Amino acid sequence: MEITKDNTNTLVTIGIPVYNVESYIEKCLLSVLNQTYTNIEILVVDDLGTDHSIDLVVALQKSHPHGNLIRIIRHDTNKGVGEARNTVIHECKGKYIYFIDSDDYIESNAVQLLVEQAEKYNTDVAIASHRRVALGTGEELPTYQYTEYRLIQGKDAFANYVCQDLRWHIAIVVWNILFSADFLRKNNIRFYGRKDEDALFLSDYYSEVNAAVIMPDITYNYVSRPDSIMGYMSRKQIPIREIRERFHTDSIMTSHCARLKDRSFYDVHCARVMKHKFRAVCVALRHRSRFSERLSNKEIRQELKHPATLLEILRFKRYKLFHLFIFAVSKLPASLSIGTIWVLGKAIRWI
Repeated sequence: MEITKDNTNTLVTIGIPVYNVESYIEKCLLSVLNQTYTNIEILVVDDLGTDHSIDLVVALQKSHPHGNLIRIIRHDTNKGVGEARNTVIHECKGKYIYFIDSDDYIESNAVQLLVEQAEKYNTDVAIASHRRVALGTGEELPTYQYTEYRLIQGKDAFANYVCQDLRWHIAIVVWNILFSADFLRKNNIRFYGRKDEDALFLSDYYSEVNAAVIMPDITYNYVSRPDSIMGYMSRKQIPIREIRERFHTDSIMTSHCARLKDRSFYDVHCARVMKHKFRAVCVALRHRSRFSERLSNKEIRQELKHPATLLEILRFKRYKLFHLFIFAVSKLPASLSIGTIWVLGKAIRWI
């Protein structure tokens, strides 16, 4: 059954952070304005870019038949995409929140499909699949599609699904997910940091989900472009602050592990965190020569700090050897620690 504004009172807030995306924002907004589900508010967060992105938003606000659905909130300073999303969480009026990046676009029935499932099962999160498309050509790149429909209910059921092993059973993204606004607020789930904030957000929210739906339907188009945040490592020179910001975000992820010490999936959660941080170290070593300033061995070794104590690790049932290896390497002298990671990173082709 088609859900429209006439037969449901459920309001959905579509959150769109906007910063220097004048080439893409119109297509993004039109895909939201032309949804089959119309009981929405479009919360555009102006993060003080230097181009004409917001002028285009205002023009659509005035000219489009559904332009009155657009609400613009302007930051007083540039705060980054994470804080822009926090603004959406704080200011939204909807029962649900759906994030979309301002350079991407969604299928016309995206919100409808997600709301139907969220309302039917009273979910904390409803998750759909996405495709990657090349900028300019529109060529479809490898697509992240869930293989089957899943309804996951019960305390820790979703966390145990995510933590069944070290593979990523859900995409490391925050868009294309219909979040219950009450769920995010009740659990005080927010974005932290300016780099890698999606991975931290995922690490924080999945443990608190009591009801979730995962769908194979492709509802989101992620536009792969060389100048996007995701492609920042392709530049000839990389500002040192960016890798330090990533390390800082990862340190928050490490500190947040403590709240899960008594949960059955704590051992795998810590292993996932350390795998993520090990990859970050490999990224730093691979691109080290292109950083604008020297990155010391001690700074890189600090990224390997383990969230668990040695006694806790010895009690782990899963991935104990992996934990012990990372814990030991993090305690070596900095040069030896980084040398060990370099050899291993080369062997597994992460460097």
